[in-house]
Amino acid sequence: MDRIELSIKLKELGAINEPKIHLEQYSTDISTAVNFLLVVDSFGCLKGKKIADFGCGNGILGIGAALLGAGTVDMYDIDKRMVELANSNVEKINIANCKAYRKDFFDVTDRYDTIISNPPFGFQSTFRIRAFITKLKDSATPFFFIYKLNREIQNIARENELSVYELGELWIPNIASFHRKDKVRLPACILYKV
Repeated sequence: MDRIELSIKLKELGAINEPKIHLEQYSTDISTAVNFLLVVDSFGCLKGKKIADFGCGNGILGIGAALLGAGTVDMYDIDKRMVELANSNVEKINIANCKAYRKDFFDVTDRYDTIISNPPFGFQSTFRIRAFITKLKDSATPFFFIYKLNREIQNIARENELSVYELGELWIPNIASFHRKDKVRLPACILYKV
């Protein structure tokens, strides 16, 4: 499946309605999701692999991985509504090798060939990026995740011997009363270890 076909399929997914701001339930935009997945795929970390998607939201990354040939995809989210939405999107796209589960990332003990994620950036949540990275590193599995690009995350990446790939701009839609613009562009990167 090429970039255009993947983009068209991902546009069919149901969006996150009434997001919980304290969980930073911002949808991953299609362009960012496609670019991210193609980078992961370029490392040979998708096709035929057992994939975990942590903080799956509507399932865009996990479903995209399945569409690109992943063997199986387990998607996790702590919000029951997101799990239901992701599973609804799996049915809509009609893929059999992908399923969402309600479970905190830190409680997952299954082993995977590759882990993918677009975790909270810590703007409105208490997300602990260092604990997240430690858990990923302890898995001894190739992992890739999207994060805000700034000096702090570059230092954290260096401290943890992670590679950084500049992804471009992530578009965050206006979903909260305190947002002043329709959309905000945020420099983003992929942090990864293979």
